[in-house]
Amino acid sequence: MSNITPINIVTSPTEYFESQKKNLETRLQEIELTEEEKEKIISEKTIKTIRDKTLGMFKIGEAINTFLNWNEEIDSELKNAKKEYLLNSYFDKTEQSENSIKQIQQFLTSPQGNTLFNKIIRILDNTPPDIELTDHLANVLKNITNSDFIKLFDDHKFALNQIELLTPQALTLLSDHKSWPAWNLESYGSQGGRITSNWMPDFISGYSSTKNITDPNLILKITHSMNDLVKNNYAYANLTNQSLVAAVFITDIAKIILKYIQ
Repeated sequence: MSNITPINIVTSPTEYFESQKKNLETRLQEIELTEEEKEKIISEKTIKTIRDKTLGMFKIGEAINTFLNWNEEIDSELKNAKKEYLLNSYFDKTEQSENSIKQIQQFLTSPQGNTLFNKIIRILDNTPPDIELTDHLANVLKNITNSDFIKLFDDHKFALNQIELLTPQALTLLSDHKSWPAWNLESYGSQGGRITSNWMPDFISGYSSTKNITDPNLILKITHSMNDLVKNNYAYANLTNQSLVAAVFITDIAKIILKYIQ
C-alpha cells in the first residue's frame, strides 16, 4: 500500500500516517459527486450525503466503504511492519546465526511456542509503533526461545501477562532500576520501613538530575511511568540502612519481568 519500509513505519509512524492521510484524501476525491449530482440531491433530497467543509459532498455508501477499506489496509500494513521489525530485532540480538533460525522455527511450530509468540504479537499490536517496546519484546522473544519454553510455558505466560500491564516507558524505566538514586529524608511517614508519605517528587528530581533530563514533558512521562510501576506493585520506596535516606526498590515480580526484557 505504501512505499515506506516496515522499519520506517515503526521508527517514523507520524510520517507514515501523514502519507496515508494523503492517500485517503485522494480516494475520497475520486468518489466526490459531480455538480449535476449535487444539484439533484439538493433539489430532491432523496439520497443520504455527507456535507463537510473539508470533504465536500460524497455518496455516503462509497465514502464509508472507502474509510473502512483504507483503515483495514493500514491496520494490516502496521501489524506486518511491527512483526517484521520485531523479528529483525530478534535476529540482531541473536547475531542472525543458523541456530537462532532453527530456534525460532522450533518455537513457532510447537503449540506452546506458537501460543507465546502470538501473545507477544498481541502486546505489540495493542500499541502504536514503538521502538522501545519492540526492543523489549525482542529480548523477551530471545530469552523465551533460549529456554525450555514447553516446560516453562506457564511461567512465560505469567511473565507476558505482567509485561502487558506496563507501558513501554515503564518497562524502560524498570530496566534502568540500577540507576535509581537514593535521596535524603526530612519529614516523612513510614510503616515497617516502607515510605507512606509522598516520595515521588524527591525521586523524580534525583533521577532527572542523574540523567541530565530537563525537558518538562519527559519528566512528566518518567513520573507517569514510576506511578505505573508503583500502582502495579513492581516498585516501592523504603528506608535504607543509612539514617534518613530512602530509595526505590523493585518487587519479586519486577525481578521476574527483568529476566525477560534484558
